[in-house]
Amino acid sequence: MHGYADAQARQIFRDLIDMPADVTVSDKEVEVSFHRRAHLPILLASDLMEKRIAVPWWNGLSLRLTTYDGRQNTPPT
Repeated sequence: MHGYADAQARQIFRDLIDMPADVTVSDKEVEVSFHRRAHLPILLASDLMEKRIAVPWWNGLSLRLTTYDGRQNTPPT
């Protein structure tokens, strides 16, 4: 990723992980809906958004990353 070749863990955490989001846990998944933020385009470019990501130690639950749009998101079909 451009600008992160020499980044310290603190900068990576601050820019990519430590951001406001709403978390919803259902019977099948954990949805993390990120609020708008300057570094969100990096996550959007990661190709992880709107996909169900298997997390083996969550007993069958998957993780889904979305962008917050002010209303309840529905999974893609």
